Amino acid sequence: MSRRLLGRFLRLFFVLFGGFFGVLAVIGPPVPSAWAEDGRSAVTGFWAGEESILEVTLVDDGLSATVFALTNPVYRPDEQAGPAGNLRLDDRNDDEALRERPVLGLELLSGYRFEDGHWQGNIYDPKTGNTYRSRMWVDRNGRLKMRGYLGLPMLGRTVEYVPLSDCPPQVPAMLAFVDEIPPSAASCGE
Repeated sequence: MSRRLLGRFLRLFFVLFGGFFGVLAVIGPPVPSAWAEDGRSAVTGFWAGEESILEVTLVDDGLSATVFALTNPVYRPDEQAGPAGNLRLDDRNDDEALRERPVLGLELLSGYRFEDGHWQGNIYDPKTGNTYRSRMWVDRNGRLKMRGYLGLPMLGRTVEYVPLSDCPPQVPAMLAFVDEIPPSAASCGE
């Protein structure tokens, strides 16, 4: 590339992008507080999904995620999996001895460790009874991302959770079945 052409390219680049990069250099990129925290603890807390609320906590050098609340914590009359009104059980588990445990309070993670800047290990899906390799992180928008996969991460699916404090519309119905409401959800449903 000739010097003249390079000079024109650089001038055009700085005209188009110089202001943006100048602002970033002075004030820094926009980063939510959860993203700015250490990646290890950013995933902890209560997270709301479409059908469940999870509580994610640090345990020693690993991670725990338990089912805190469900949209449908009890069997409905139209379900054949269990008696209507009874707590939903882990009835799809491959291990017959574990099929009688309730889904509420169920530990979903095993072998989770913080490596290469994100959490990874195994995640159990009580809807299918399958266990998958998994990664977990908080994205730049403050949302918890959980990717489950078989083999390679690109051959999987990502589920997104929002902080419980965001009070998505499905949360009040889920919290109706909970004995103690977390402080982060105290204003939900008011």
